[in-house]
Amino acid sequence: MASLRRIRPTRRGIGVAAIVVIGGALAVLTGRGALGAVVVPGAVALLVGAVQVLRADDPAVERATPKPGFPGERRDVSVAVDSRVPCTVVESVGSGCAVVSAGETGTATAGEATVAVGHGGTFEYTVELGRRGEHRLGPARCRLVGSLGLFGYTVGTDGTGTVLVYPELHDVDPGSFAGLERGLRGNDRSTFDRLREYTPADTVRDIHWRASAKRADGEFVVAEYGGRTTHSGVTIVGESTEDGADAMASAVASVAVHLDAGGVPVTVVVPDGESPAGAGASAAALRLLARTDGGECGTAERDRADLHVRGDGDGATVTAAGRGFAFDAIVEGKQTGERSGTGVVAG
Repeated sequence: MASLRRIRPTRRGIGVAAIVVIGGALAVLTGRGALGAVVVPGAVALLVGAVQVLRADDPAVERATPKPGFPGERRDVSVAVDSRVPCTVVESVGSGCAVVSAGETGTATAGEATVAVGHGGTFEYTVELGRRGEHRLGPARCRLVGSLGLFGYTVGTDGTGTVLVYPELHDVDPGSFAGLERGLRGNDRSTFDRLREYTPADTVRDIHWRASAKRADGEFVVAEYGGRTTHSGVTIVGESTEDGADAMASAVASVAVHLDAGGVPVTVVVPDGESPAGAGASAAALRLLARTDGGECGTAERDRADLHVRGDGDGATVTAAGRGFAFDAIVEGKQTGERSGTGVVAG
């Protein structure tokens, strides 16, 4: 039940009240009983309107949790409202995402969706995902007005939801970790597989010097050999400075998704936890990386790393086989300042 102190007349209610007061005063001064045909219904309407709003319970608001996504993607948020009187809902969102649409009957600003839902119902609004992290949806403010539109009040609701935004993904050069993947197949050099171009992830000992010397362009090449698998997978350890968590998470996610798509089991370790290799490993790693605050891992975690990623400011460094290189060096299109999208869809 609403508190009497928070009920306020609407503009219509103020107008009706003014008519009742003026009409009543004129009836007393002039003795015209006919004015009662206006004054009495108006007074009854004010009384009924006030009682209806006073007896109304605060509305209940529930919202469904949208699927996680990547920066720039859009998600629909479904909101169910239970109200005994006509209600207008103002739904707020956190700064990590922005409202872009509130349907045909609503209005949208970057931080709010406003929708009239009558005596309750369900509506949807659309948000565009922004920066990495878990961002707030709600709470909602509800403006309740009686059926006659004479009195109303605004009440806040407590419930909130969240939407999870994954780190930004970049397309990794397909040959970047070929040497590492070859290592997972073992060190059996009895079966030659192929020659490929040297990448920053390779060590100097991987270079096939004789084949490289024959190349007219002077570029190094690396020999790959077949063999049986002797390694259970790759462990990627991510750390960062205070301002480098986003860069670290983006680099680790990009490498993990790249390796997972190639059939390499990936375990991701960050200061906030671990996502072990297995079915759905990419999705689990992305959820972990979406929430991590960065920081430092312990010595035991670092010693497990097949790949070590460290974020610092807007950049990240990847260390493989004891050799470090900038993450940008293996991102397709990054050298020209472009950022490539991906076709990865994670649940």
